[in-house]
Order: sequence, then structure tokens, then C-alpha cells
Amino acid sequence: MLAIDPDTAFVLAEGISLQSIPELEHYFAFNTSTGDHFKLNHTAHRVLEAIGSETSFQGLVDKFAKEYDLRQDIAKEDLSEIIRYAFENQIIKEVSS
Repeated sequence: MLAIDPDTAFVLAEGISLQSIPELEHYFAFNTSTGDHFKLNHTAHRVLEAIGSETSFQGLVDKFAKEYDLRQDIAKEDLSEIIRYAFENQIIKEVSS
């Protein structure tokens, strides 16, 4: 699991556009700069929507623990996986304080 400082803030990378067709359960992130596209699940799409503006990791954990009725440690673990995938694929970037 990726260890992320709770105060670390993330934002969508430049050129990233999120699209969804909920009735078909299709969720995507598109990089308009490179042409890359990523198929997402509903939860990953919701996390990226929440990151749309600068958001701290702890803020995401709190929000999703409450929304999905999860313990903090489970929310943190699940979000770490999504954050790691998005960071490695340059969908999000870390914001310097």
C-alpha cells in the first residue's frame, strides 16, 4: 500500500477530463494533451471528481469513510490504491503547499 501523508493535497493533472455515462456504468478519464484514456469504475470516478479541486488525502478519507460507512483504515487503504493508480498514470498530481 502506498503511504500518503494525510496533508498531501492532490488535483487533477492539466488536460484531464472526466466523463461518465452512469446508466451504462461507463466512467472514463481522458488526457486531452496526450490522447490517453482510462476506463474507471464508479468509485474511482467519484474520487477523481472529488479531487477536481485541490483536496487533501485526509479530506478524501473522511468523506468516503462517511459516504460508504467505512472505518477510516479501510477507506484509507481503498483510496490509496485509487490514488496510486491515478498518480502513476498522470491523472492527478501532488500539489505543493
